[in-house]
Amino acid sequence: MVTITVGAPTHPASERLYGVFFEDINHGADGGLNANMVDNYSFDGVYLHHESLRLKGADRWRIEADPLRGWRFDGVTATSCGTEIRGERGRRVATDCPAPPIHRNSRYARIAIGGLHLTECAAHPSIENYGYGGDLRRAGLYAMSIMRDHTYDFTAAVRPVNGKVALHVTVIGADDRPIVDDVRFDVDRFAGEPMRDGWVQVRYALTGLANDYGALHIDVIGEPGATFDLDCVSLMDADSWGAGDPKWRYGRLRRDLVESIAALKPAFVRFPGGCIVEGVTPGNEYRWKDTVGALPARRQQANMWAYKTPDGGMYSQSYQIGFYEYFCLCEDLGAKPLPTLFAGITCQSPYRDPKHVDTDSDWFRDVVVQEYLDLIDFANGDPDESPWAAVRRDMGHPEPFGLDMIGVGNENFGADYVEKFDAISRAVHGKDPHMLCVMSAGLFPFRLPMRRTWNHAHAVAAGQVPGVAAMPGDDDVCGDGRAVREPGFGSPSILVDEHAYHSPEWFIAQAHRFDDYRRDGTGVYFGEYSANGYFAAQPQNYDHASQWRSALAEAAFLTGCERNSDVVKMTSYAPLLSHVTAHGWEQNLIEFNPAHVRPSVNYEAERLFSANYGTCVYDCRIDGDTDDLYVSATGDDGRVHDDDRMRRFVKLVNTGERRIGVTLNVTSRDDDRDTCDMADTSRSLHVETLTADPYARNTLDYTGDGHDCVTRTVRDSTLPEADGPVRMALVLPSYSITLVRLS
Repeated sequence: MVTITVGAPTHPASERLYGVFFEDINHGADGGLNANMVDNYSFDGVYLHHESLRLKGADRWRIEADPLRGWRFDGVTATSCGTEIRGERGRRVATDCPAPPIHRNSRYARIAIGGLHLTECAAHPSIENYGYGGDLRRAGLYAMSIMRDHTYDFTAAVRPVNGKVALHVTVIGADDRPIVDDVRFDVDRFAGEPMRDGWVQVRYALTGLANDYGALHIDVIGEPGATFDLDCVSLMDADSWGAGDPKWRYGRLRRDLVESIAALKPAFVRFPGGCIVEGVTPGNEYRWKDTVGALPARRQQANMWAYKTPDGGMYSQSYQIGFYEYFCLCEDLGAKPLPTLFAGITCQSPYRDPKHVDTDSDWFRDVVVQEYLDLIDFANGDPDESPWAAVRRDMGHPEPFGLDMIGVGNENFGADYVEKFDAISRAVHGKDPHMLCVMSAGLFPFRLPMRRTWNHAHAVAAGQVPGVAAMPGDDDVCGDGRAVREPGFGSPSILVDEHAYHSPEWFIAQAHRFDDYRRDGTGVYFGEYSANGYFAAQPQNYDHASQWRSALAEAAFLTGCERNSDVVKMTSYAPLLSHVTAHGWEQNLIEFNPAHVRPSVNYEAERLFSANYGTCVYDCRIDGDTDDLYVSATGDDGRVHDDDRMRRFVKLVNTGERRIGVTLNVTSRDDDRDTCDMADTSRSLHVETLTADPYARNTLDYTGDGHDCVTRTVRDSTLPEADGPVRMALVLPSYSITLVRLS
């Protein structure tokens, strides 16, 4: 029998401890969070050409424009048109254009009837798009999810060029039968809302006729030689996240995915990456300015993770979900934004092609550093004074987004990175001295390779590196009057971003990792973690990924993060999302197919932690055999919620194969009432336990809603009011996570 006593508070809990990290990997954005189901919707596709891992140097990673990829043309000829195109290493290359595009950054398709062979039995020439994850090489693998009686918004920009053309739009299923109702319209200046240079935007609502996957099918009706222009084709469920909200007037989000993220109650969202921030070759880095403004103004970019997808190439970042949408999502989730920007070094992970921008160059000062300063204006600036703040206002959000932290590079390391971090941080603090800068500790989760970063961070916190430390806020105070950045978050001078992809055994052993970290004004952001066995050389395949044993190990690790949340300020799992056909990484928090979402067991464990978390950390004294037992306790009091209840959230993780009997004692009165006061009564008890076979996993196929392997047991009861400790007996099943919530 083990006795656990939850006693007095030890320190305020970091109110940002649990967040999410979103990167467009595994088709997490296009094909996932992006509600538009049309692949390469604007004929602007830019793709990565990857020559495996042979020693080809920079030639291994090449960016190539392929504006018509993802579309099937039958009985028509299609020509890509625009005033510029992405050239080698992302350079802008001017091209001839027969008529103006919607925006100079945008290309379009000029469609003429005739030329290509018309499929036998086809009534008319046609254009098709199978959607993200669909297969153009094998007709019938469609990826656009349609549900009966749902409304779908179809929009497109068209322009008449020559002759009379009518378009007949529907979505067809695998048997070529319509699965939505259809619409037919003439391509002329009366077709819809006039735009510039002869462009017209058409909008129609289509109703689902069946529950099926389909492809967008557009019949082109007219005489041979009749020609029109087409751009910005969109098909999405009308019930997308933010529908009807004027701030969501551009990119729109898939509702069920946002709701799954919201259920984690994230305190922050880190975006857009991840390795996407740096890219794999010069010109492939993420430029946030390419992702804001009207959709046609956004300049697409090759997705570096294409080399890990099964087809190796169908992966362009359309930027329909860009920095504006990420900020809006943070606002809707009640989460703080943590944008992470390029620091002047391309990806330094093994087998990549890292290049360093000269820190003394004009390009570093005028482009790399300026991106940070302009982003602060975009997020927080006054629209009447800042052009970038005016962009935010014109997009539908005149109020500032409240940005107070920013990441400087991703998984960068070395002396040159430290120099670049200091240069960027000084510029950032010259603009906003309170902005918290997050410093990368690199890819490897071991003390030796992180030593340079941590030594520098300690020097920054000690005031030995002028201009690099963030100043504490002077307008946010907690109950005792101490000036802090936020109550419960403290005033770190600098955050260090550690990452870890290791075995379940390693994560269990790391439950006490942070016990001896220095409390000197530095803070830890554990920005990417997963017990996927990567650094332990364990199999990286679907059958071994996202098993319950990995969720247990991560839960044991999180008890250590909670206990040390005075120094561990933030954590986030990675990757967040994965389309079932696009597993670049096999172990992910939330998996989805075109129609359904199936969170992993790792998600279920994290949600139990993040949704049950208080404002203070409490001492846990453990007596007895505790080799496989990991415990943490947080809570709060009536001062936080304006009532007289004390709350405790006790997490107990049993990573072993035997059951553990526990006597749990929870004190109900503090001697140190200045730190976290609480009342004398407990009213309700909630005990929730998650168990599964250690090698079981949740599953999801391309169709259907999948299978859940976790057994969840819940016991609720009401306790009599009483002074003194609350005592209870518990049995912790083998391989289990148990939450005890007292309130």
